[in-house]
Amino acid sequence: MHYNTYPYRDRFLGVAALRDGTVYAVGDRQFPRQDNNPCGPISQLSYALRWDGERWQELPELDQVVEPQQVAASSDGGLWVFGHCPATVASSDPAGCAARWDGTSWTLSVLDNAQVSGAAVFGRDDVWATTYDALHHWNGERWRAQRPPFGVRAHALAGTASGQVWIAGDKDGRVALARWSDRRWSLLPRPQIPRLYGAKQGETRVLDLAVGEQGEVWVLGSMHWVCGVETMCTRPVLMRWGGGRWLLKVMPERFTVGGSIVFDGAGGLWITVSGGLGRFTGGKWKTYPITRGPFGGRSVAGLARRPGSASVWAVGEDHTEAEEMPFTNGMIWRLDVKPE
Repeated sequence: MHYNTYPYRDRFLGVAALRDGTVYAVGDRQFPRQDNNPCGPISQLSYALRWDGERWQELPELDQVVEPQQVAASSDGGLWVFGHCPATVASSDPAGCAARWDGTSWTLSVLDNAQVSGAAVFGRDDVWATTYDALHHWNGERWRAQRPPFGVRAHALAGTASGQVWIAGDKDGRVALARWSDRRWSLLPRPQIPRLYGAKQGETRVLDLAVGEQGEVWVLGSMHWVCGVETMCTRPVLMRWGGGRWLLKVMPERFTVGGSIVFDGAGGLWITVSGGLGRFTGGKWKTYPITRGPFGGRSVAGLARRPGSASVWAVGEDHTEAEEMPFTNGMIWRLDVKPE
C-alpha cells in the first residue's frame, strides 16, 4: 500500500497498468492559497505518479488538466490524462483537455467536450476517447470527433491488444454494445434485461466496460426502479458477451458496487465494492477487503490490472469527517491473487 501525506486534501482518481509492470496513478490536490487557512481561497493541482517496479516517483507538475476523469496508457503511446481545461486555457465554459506524458514532458491538446467517460491508447497516433455524444480519435496531430455509431450514446469505452475498440451505452432506452474492427463498426445483439419490477422499472444504465484477453466482454450496468414516493432504487447487473450470446447476472439489492471493472485474466472480473474489491468468477462472488487509512476511511475510485498477471491496482482516498486538516489523503493498493 502507498499512502500520501499532504497538508490539506489529496486523492487519487485513476490508474493505468502496463504489461511491463509500469503503473501510473493520477489524482488532484487542494490547498489554501494563503497561510494554510482552510477557510481561504482554494488552489487545485492535478498530479501523477509512476511505479517503476520498486518505488513511486512523482512526475513533473501536471497543470494542463483540472479534475482528471480518465487515465489511459500504452508502452509506445505514453500516459494520457483527460479532464477539464484549466482557466489559463478556457476561462469561461472549459472545454475538455487531454495531457500526454511521453516520458520527458507533458503535451496538451483540447477536446470539444470535457466529460470523457472512457479512453484507450494504442500508440502515439492512435488514441480513442468517448464522451456522451461523440467519439474522439487522436491521429498524432489533432483530435477528430465523430458521432457514435448506430445512434448509441456511449458511456464507456475499452480497447484490446489487437486494436479493437468497444463502446457500451444505450440506444432507444436499451443497453447497446458496438465494436470497431477491420476499419468498420458493428452493432451487437442487445441483452434482454429482466423486468423484475414491472412498470416501476426504468432504464438500465451502463457504468463501465471491460474486455478480456480472449475476447470476452463485460458490461456493468445499474437497474433503476421506483421504490418509493419520488425515490429511485438501483441494483447492479453484470452482462457478459461471449460465444455469440449474452449471460446476465443480477446482483442482490444489498450489493453496493462502484463504477469500475477490469478483467481478471482468468475468465472472471474484478469490481470495486464498498470497503474493497470484489471478484466474480465461476458464477460466484468473493470480496477482498483493503487496508483502511489512518483516518479510518477507504474509498476506491479507480481500478486496473497488469496485463498477463494477477496483480490488481486500486486507487482512491482515505477520508475523515473531522474538521481539521488534512481532510483526505490519497491511497494506492495492490492485490495479488492467483487465478482460480
